Amino acid sequence: MKTVLVVGASRGLGLEFVRQYAASGWRVLAGLHHPASTDLPAAITTHAIDVCNLASIDAVAEALQHELDHLVISAGALGVKNQRFETPDPEDFDRVMRTNVLGTIALIEQLAPRMAAGGTIAVLSSRMGSIGDADSPFALLYRCSKAAVNMVVKCAASAYADSGLRIVALYPGWVRTEMGGPDAPLLPPESVTGMRRVIDDADAFPSGGFFSYRGDPLPW
Repeated sequence: MKTVLVVGASRGLGLEFVRQYAASGWRVLAGLHHPASTDLPAAITTHAIDVCNLASIDAVAEALQHELDHLVISAGALGVKNQRFETPDPEDFDRVMRTNVLGTIALIEQLAPRMAAGGTIAVLSSRMGSIGDADSPFALLYRCSKAAVNMVVKCAASAYADSGLRIVALYPGWVRTEMGGPDAPLLPPESVTGMRRVIDDADAFPSGGFFSYRGDPLPW
């Protein structure tokens, strides 16, 4: 049985990944900030993961009883949706950057040794993190954090190239979730179904790439 760990599985896209992998017969491990407050099926193994707390990431890495075929990093923070170029609140800056950037680095570093041969780490990024596509100062802090996440993916793909571990950045589209808002045109099942196709096809979507849920390569 193949095993996947989804970090940030309490809601939105992370929760949809859990549902779809469970329905496909995978052994599903769900990384949650507050496992006791969720209502997941009994077959789902939950782990307490606070991506801003490096000790909790270390603890999960130590506790894993199975090699991971896939690791999906869905945890993220948006920050203030500022409409203009302005200095972010320092506390908001620390929260968003620790969650999106430091947490991603730590998850990859600590869990890479627990990945099965030929495994894939998929990091949910955003088109708003693309420097080549940048056309607005909207949500400046979030954009900066996701641009940094994309660099993390590129550097990690290089660092682990000899191990055969595949690491990709994925843009889920504008999805109707708590973060995406009620006006988003895309529903979580369609987005996650598309991202799973990218995750599963290592030949078409190689390590170090940045792809949309439809499989389109995106500019860095």
